[in-house]
Amino acid sequence: MSPTVEESVLDVDLGPPGRAFRRKVVVAAAAAVVTATAFAGWSVLRGGAEPQRPAASGSPAGITLATPSAYHGDAGYPIGFPRTELGAVSAAAAALEAAWTLDPVQAEQAAVLYALPEHREAARDGAGATVSGWRKTIGLPVDGPLPEGAALRTRTIGVQWHNRAEDQVQVSLLVRVTATEGTGDAAPTYSSPFAMSVLMVWRPGIRDGTGDWFNTPDPLPTVVPPIAAPGTPEFIAAGWKAVAGPTP
Repeated sequence: MSPTVEESVLDVDLGPPGRAFRRKVVVAAAAAVVTATAFAGWSVLRGGAEPQRPAASGSPAGITLATPSAYHGDAGYPIGFPRTELGAVSAAAAALEAAWTLDPVQAEQAAVLYALPEHREAARDGAGATVSGWRKTIGLPVDGPLPEGAALRTRTIGVQWHNRAEDQVQVSLLVRVTATEGTGDAAPTYSSPFAMSVLMVWRPGIRDGTGDWFNTPDPLPTVVPPIAAPGTPEFIAAGWKAVAGPTP
């Protein structure tokens, strides 16, 4: 089994981390065209698998994210979330999971799909920077073909939210990113938690008239809850709600 690598502690603006400790990286957000703060760590785990942390006594059951009404394109991007707070949270998770990728075509598709029409050009411009940043972080060429087996996956493991105004929800996401350089079993697997907050707005009449949630630049200072492992007292104290099962 290939080794798992994590580092500690980096400040990132909704983009992948660099390799140096305490390094700030600014990368345009492909999914949201929104500046948000993410904290990440990459350090070596000697045993290969990530250690399991004990569950906190009395911790609440995880929530299930909303089911989309449709899936877009060959990649099956989830769209058409309900006009509810949970719908906004689910759309934010879907946007980030689609946008953080090593594939520039996928990144651009996600950038355009989950951004408001008036922000799509800026989102498209940021998609390439996000891909290049992730590739550089993992140690891959910033452009061109990927080695066989190279991959990156983002999975939402915690959420929290509050209403900002009518049809506006500030969503905080806790995700785990795993990535590999490919090129065989000896390639290291990188694993890192990230937290970020984004502003989601409901836009009626889009998606064939059904409406949907979209990312929008947040005019207010971003507040990001601290990272904590699901099932721990710190996770609950930070206000996170665990996500039950796979995201849509």
